[in-house]
Amino acid sequence: MGKRIIALLLFACVLLAGCAGMQQGGTSETKSLERKELNDYSWNELTRISSEISQAPSDEEARAVAAKYGLLEADGSLTRQTKQIVLNGTRALDVRLAGIRHDDRSDGAGKAGLTFMSVGGLALRPMNDAQTIDGGWEASALRAWLAGEGKAMLEPELQAALVPVNKLTNNVGITDDPESVSPTADQLWVFAAHEVCGDIFWDADEFFYQRGSEDVDGLVNSEGPQYEAFAQAGVTQTSDPTGMLSLANSTGASPWWYRTPYPFDWQIDNTGSNGFFYQVRESGYPESLGSPEVPASVVFGFCV
Repeated sequence: MGKRIIALLLFACVLLAGCAGMQQGGTSETKSLERKELNDYSWNELTRISSEISQAPSDEEARAVAAKYGLLEADGSLTRQTKQIVLNGTRALDVRLAGIRHDDRSDGAGKAGLTFMSVGGLALRPMNDAQTIDGGWEASALRAWLAGEGKAMLEPELQAALVPVNKLTNNVGITDDPESVSPTADQLWVFAAHEVCGDIFWDADEFFYQRGSEDVDGLVNSEGPQYEAFAQAGVTQTSDPTGMLSLANSTGASPWWYRTPYPFDWQIDNTGSNGFFYQVRESGYPESLGSPEVPASVVFGFCV
């Protein structure tokens, strides 16, 4: 009987010691990660960092976590370091941090901790197979391609780390109704014009507030807030002072897609086909229009 009691006491001591070790960060799962250069983190490690940022009680504390892991510069701005990924196991492409606690997770579990953007194009692709913007980003061929073939180009560890988030877009097409903006759940996406440029007055500037320009620009400005990386680079609707938007595809410089439809009806020809999506120009100028069936570079974003 005495031996049994002693054995039970020893078991209890071992159990308590194990729990104490876990509370003090004594396991590999609970220890803080070693601070590294961005490119030296694995995607599993960045997922852990992102979760810690997401679960921080406030934005201020979230940024303190990001700073601890070297994701902020000394002045508090986002790191300008890049991380290399390999597409299809052959072609290298850099990504960089675009925002911290910016995007809403589609599962309702708060904000995704880290948002990244590609520093260059994943491929040259059309937005749609025909000259139409009906259904906007939600119904686009490019969105379907990114969810399938585009995602399959990424490293398996990165694919596993992707978190679906809600992206706001005019998913009607030709409209000036703010109710046309709705969320889609995406793991990979192309950026909205407002996410890159901040407040936009392109239609008003061109047409001097004729034909409902305020409504058109208001619709475009409803597609999600500007990302921190673009704001700190000084990107506006008419300016890219640091050249951040001059992002080349693997085949060279080319325009790149916004997911934002041009919501006004331009009749192109007698066939009834019409419609454009906004683009960044080949030069990096923040605004242009692209016909949806003509390939352009796919600069993409994602969260972990």
